Amino acid sequence: MDLNHSASAASSPKSASNTVAPSPATQQDRMTIRSLGYTPGALSPGPLNSILDIPNLSVGQITLPTSPSLPKTSTATKGATIIFPRGTEGLKAITPCHAGYAIFNGNGCLTGTPQIEDWGFTNTPIAFTNSLSLGGVFDGIWDWNLDLQESLGISGRLQSRLYGTPVVGETADWLINSADLRASRLSAAEIRQACTAAKTGKQGGVVEEGQRGGGAGMTCHQFSGGTGTSSRIIRGDRPSGPEGSEKEYTLGCLVQTNYGGLVDLTIGGVPIGRLLMRAGAEASKAFAATPASQQPAAGRADDGSILVLLVTDAPLSPTQLNRLARHATAGLACVGGNGIGRNFSGDIFLALSTAPHPGEQLIGKTGAVEDAIMGRFNATQTNTIEIVKNESIDTFLAAAGEATEEAILNSLVGGREGVVCMDGETRIDGLPVEKVRALLERYLVRV
Repeated sequence: MDLNHSASAASSPKSASNTVAPSPATQQDRMTIRSLGYTPGALSPGPLNSILDIPNLSVGQITLPTSPSLPKTSTATKGATIIFPRGTEGLKAITPCHAGYAIFNGNGCLTGTPQIEDWGFTNTPIAFTNSLSLGGVFDGIWDWNLDLQESLGISGRLQSRLYGTPVVGETADWLINSADLRASRLSAAEIRQACTAAKTGKQGGVVEEGQRGGGAGMTCHQFSGGTGTSSRIIRGDRPSGPEGSEKEYTLGCLVQTNYGGLVDLTIGGVPIGRLLMRAGAEASKAFAATPASQQPAAGRADDGSILVLLVTDAPLSPTQLNRLARHATAGLACVGGNGIGRNFSGDIFLALSTAPHPGEQLIGKTGAVEDAIMGRFNATQTNTIEIVKNESIDTFLAAAGEATEEAILNSLVGGREGVVCMDGETRIDGLPVEKVRALLERYLVRV
């Protein structure tokens, strides 16, 4: 079996009947922060302005009612977003991607980071979900991975050499789904269905934003938040001469927002949160100031978290990807100012490269990995890879900040319809997009 090639004609495993809620969204009817008059940053987005602008990357989402016994007035949901950096087909689905990560504030979990720190790569899908679903999503990805390898005829011994710890991140839906937290758990079977539903951008895939996928049950700056996405194009050519490459690279971002106070919400340098408060807009009832005996849950339900995934098709090293992940903080600060990274917040950022990556397994004399002689002291074999020069990295770092800022804002716009919590009474408002549009028209500095 040739593990030095990322492509394969074999298909991914199929699951039983799909109960994933049908998507109401298309790329054409998507509303984003750009629709409200703000264009973040200086770099251009990709055609979809989505993480799906990364070639071959696919995304699957599942969104379900939090419980079958919800009050009729409740719109609370639970869900997961599964990202396949190299798609779902054949061996390329488990081909390594160089990886790096950063933790801005650590009250959260992203599994698989010890492998990333030691090996410098990951070779599994990436998943974002709610806190209590972390285990079920982890199991579901393992099931999908093993199904895939078995469908390709990969033996148990070789499976152990292809080992990769699933990378699953969580944020706590402990405000919207607090009436019965255990009900927010997803099963491994539901995650396998989300994996099967994954599509690339060319296949018509769409990342549903706001209260969809892993963003179900999440809030952002005291509004309905959740899933958001964006992208940036990094051009290799330079108008001043032939020094740069003519190749064009893409950086995509997907966030799961669940953090922030209204007072800190900033859009394009405009203190939108404070302006809304001055105009008489109140924070959603669940966050409103009440007597001490009636205070809403503090801790993680109040401070929240954010997960950021940055993916590029540029050949960045693990060290460069660590730096890229850290620069997601710049985009987060553009929106949340000094209100980010609070004590109970889990702000965890992951960066991957989908550039070509040779296999990591030793090859035997016949040219097959199955024939490699493995022992206590293995033979030394090498890989040759391409890496972006360090003096070229600044545009990628800027793109990371820009894309993160825009994806966060898109999660707010995507959640504009708001959500009624599990109790059927408490409502988390959506971003008042028309009021925000008017405020940006009045206060945004355009140069």
